[in-house]
Amino acid sequence: MEASAANPGPPQAAPWWRGAVFYRVDLRSFADSSGDGVGDLDGARQRLGYLELLGVDALWLTALVAAPITEPGHGRAVDPVLGEVASFDRLVEEAHAAGLRVALDVAVQHSALGSPGDQRRERFAEAVRFWLDRDVDGLRVAAAPGVVEPAGAAVREVLRELRPIVADYPGRSTGVLIDESSFADGPHEVDWDIGIDLRLGDTPFDAEAMQDTITRILETARTAGVEPVWTATSRSQVQPVARFGGGAEGRAKARALALVVLGLPGIVGLDNGEELALPHGAPRGLGADVPVRGPMPWEGAEPPFGFSAAPGGWWPMTDEWAPFTVEAQLEDPDSTLSLHRKALELRAEHPALRGDQIDWFGAPSGCFAFRRSPGGLACALNASAASVSLPPGEVLLASGPLDGERLPPNTSVWLV
Repeated sequence: MEASAANPGPPQAAPWWRGAVFYRVDLRSFADSSGDGVGDLDGARQRLGYLELLGVDALWLTALVAAPITEPGHGRAVDPVLGEVASFDRLVEEAHAAGLRVALDVAVQHSALGSPGDQRRERFAEAVRFWLDRDVDGLRVAAAPGVVEPAGAAVREVLRELRPIVADYPGRSTGVLIDESSFADGPHEVDWDIGIDLRLGDTPFDAEAMQDTITRILETARTAGVEPVWTATSRSQVQPVARFGGGAEGRAKARALALVVLGLPGIVGLDNGEELALPHGAPRGLGADVPVRGPMPWEGAEPPFGFSAAPGGWWPMTDEWAPFTVEAQLEDPDSTLSLHRKALELRAEHPALRGDQIDWFGAPSGCFAFRRSPGGLACALNASAASVSLPPGEVLLASGPLDGERLPPNTSVWLV
C-alpha cells in the first residue's frame, strides 16, 4: 500500500551524520606502525580503540588519496607513504565493526569537469565508485588546488556530477566547505549533505564576536537547508590552544570553546590532538611562532611518546609533552581529554542536549549564554576579565573550576 497524506507510512530514520561528531585524522601525525617516523593507515587502525573510548561517531581521513580523482589511475590509489588500498580496507572494516563511520577527502581538478568530454566524466564516476564500493560512508569534495576554499561554482559543478553516483549508494554523505561566499551568487540548489563551516575557528576569544559568528553560521545552514557544522580549528588548521596564545591561558580558552562547540546543535568536527590541548610548537625548519600540528603523544615519559618506534622524526617533541599524552590524561579526571570524554558522553546520552534551536538570553558584558530547545541545556561563556554570577540551574559540566556560584574568566559551563 502506498503512503499518502492520511497514511504517511513508517517514519524515516534520521541520516547517520545528523548530530554526529567527526574526528579528523591527519594520518601522517596520528600513529606510525611501520617505524619510519610518519603516521599511516595501519597505525590509525591500531588506535581505533582510542576513538571508541573518546566517544566520536566517525573518522574523517585527510590527504589519503594519492591525487585528484579526475587524474587517470591516481584517483584510485592511496598515498604510498600511508599504506596500500588493502590497509585502507582493513581500517574501514574494523572501524565499522567498532561502530565508527569513515569519511575521506577527495580532490577534483578545477578544469576536469568544466569542459565537455564523456571520458572525463566516466573517469570521475569510476574513481568515485571505487571508493564508495570500499564501504566509505562519506566523501568531502574539494577543488584542487585550493582544498580549503569554500564551495563555489567549481565545487558545485563537481557535486552535480557526484549526486546521481552517490544516489546509487544509500546512506552515504557528501560534504564541502561553506561560508557566506558559497551563496554570493544568490540562492541555489544545495547538492551536499554536510556543509563544513570553519568561521568559528577564525573568531577571536571574544563573546560578542563568537555570538555573531555562531548566529551567522546558523543562518547559513538554514539557507542551505542542512545542519550547521562546528569546528574550533582555524582555516589554516591552527588548533585553539595555539591561536589563543598557548600556555595555561590558551588551554583554558580552548577548553571553554570546546564546551560551547559541543553544546551547539548540529555536527561537530574535532581535529586529532585537539582533545589533548597540546603545547604550542613548531617542526624543524620553521620558526617557534609557527603553530603547526605535531604527532599524537600516546604514552610514556619520553619522546616520541609511542607515536613511532623511530627515535627521531620531523617534529621535535620534548619532555614538556609528557603530561599531555593520552595515557597521562586518561588517568587525570580534570584533564582536557577527560573533559572531552565527559562532554561527548553527555552529548550522546543526556536529554538536555537535544533540539535544533538555540535562544540567546541575557548575560553580563564580555559573556554570552544560550539555551538549547527543546532539550533545555543552558551554555554560558565568560570571556571577560572578571568572574560573573552563574545562570540559574544545576551545573552539568564546566570547562574549569568554578568560584562558588560564580563563573571565572575564560570558562564555560553547561547547566540544566
